Amino acid sequence: MSMGVKTAIASAGRLVRWTGYRVERSRQPRPRLAVPSWLCLVVAAVTIVTAAPAADAASMNKCIINGTVTYQQAPCPSTQPRKDPTIEELNAAEKARRAAAAKSRTETAPLPAATSSRFSCDGRTYCSQMHSCEEAKFFLEHCPGVKMDGNHDGVPCEAQWCSR
Repeated sequence: MSMGVKTAIASAGRLVRWTGYRVERSRQPRPRLAVPSWLCLVVAAVTIVTAAPAADAASMNKCIINGTVTYQQAPCPSTQPRKDPTIEELNAAEKARRAAAAKSRTETAPLPAATSSRFSCDGRTYCSQMHSCEEAKFFLEHCPGVKMDGNHDGVPCEAQWCSR
């Protein structure tokens, strides 16, 4: 042994020695555990079979009993037999919900620009995107969200197109 050996411990089947400033490890190979592949499959199958009922046992039911909300694993008690909705009832309810949503969208949508004009609302909002004073006035009157009248006097693009 060398003179600088301070301590020695066994770590995972290897002898570790600290000598001076370096660590020496023995050349002994680590023992390997040989597990047959069929055993891995059996363990996996047992794990799946035992985990499946645990997932069902963890489900909770929210119940309202005498005006108090409770959470329990058992189904909620009821004095009346439960009647699940039919497919036709569910489809009719969804159809009514979609019709109401479509109706509210059409009511809030801006009116389209007049077809007799040679201009149309196409998403332009700034004076730098206009080509004439007439076009800027059309956008200010008919299109939502335009930013062409900074002083709110009704005259758009005063510095570029519509000077007084």
